[in-house]
Amino acid sequence: MDSRKKLYISLAMNIFIFLATTGVVISYFFGNDGQYHIEPSFRFNLFTTDSNILCGVSALIMAVFQIRQIKNNKSVPRWAFILKYTGTCALAVTFFTVIFFLGPSMGFMEMVFGGTSIYMHFLGPIIALVSFCFFETSKPLSMPLSLTGVIPTALYGAWYCTEVVFITEINGGWMDFYGFNQGGYWYIAYPVMVLASFGLCMLVRAVHNAVSKKIYSLS
Repeated sequence: MDSRKKLYISLAMNIFIFLATTGVVISYFFGNDGQYHIEPSFRFNLFTTDSNILCGVSALIMAVFQIRQIKNNKSVPRWAFILKYTGTCALAVTFFTVIFFLGPSMGFMEMVFGGTSIYMHFLGPIIALVSFCFFETSKPLSMPLSLTGVIPTALYGAWYCTEVVFITEINGGWMDFYGFNQGGYWYIAYPVMVLASFGLCMLVRAVHNAVSKKIYSLS
């Protein structure tokens, strides 16, 4: 597939990610409280919502620069590319956490296929991964830059631990809705999640770079 076609496909995916994410988030304020009847404002305390918003914003920025590239042949800035990678890695964490932890413990029909969850937990991450790994492959990603993908999980984990463990629900913090402090083992769960996030970042980087190198070898 030539680079022009890949650019148009990537652009279409990025526009879809932004519009779909925006539509789902707006729906929270118009009666979409989901299986667990979550208040709209509390949605922004969930990593699912935050990771999708991050990726949606990064997709919009990519789309803007891709349109500029189509019109003026100016390449997408490196920082926009890194931001899309970071958002994609955050959605990878969302996807695999649902598949391997929340789905088995809370039920796949509710967590994956219930209402708009099918997009936020499944379709959104898949589309982001496909677009970044197979259609946004102009340059390989270096190891130091790939560490940016861990930032969302590390920051959210610190926020979650502060609300759940240190402030506590009784003092106005959060209940342990993800169950990461079961048995009081937050000090194990937090580094495990960060390390798992790092592993996913390396996996996304490996696939992306493998596709990029294959393209260079054929050019």
